[in-house]
Amino acid sequence: MYKPTSDEFKAEIKRKGWTRLALAQRWGKSERWISNISGNEEREQHWNDALAGLPVLKKLKNK
Repeated sequence: MYKPTSDEFKAEIKRKGWTRLALAQRWGKSERWISNISGNEEREQHWNDALAGLPVLKKLKNK
């Protein structure tokens, strides 16, 4: 079962190209809530699953 530590959860958000604000908007939560759930290693498993399934954001290249 995927159960990242607080640091791993935060790193995975960043690795996938998301900010806390963008993720909060995607999940319909506040930025503060994302911060709280990221730091709580006892978070409900469905949030770990949601993170695992989160798509990677692609940055637009300047032309």
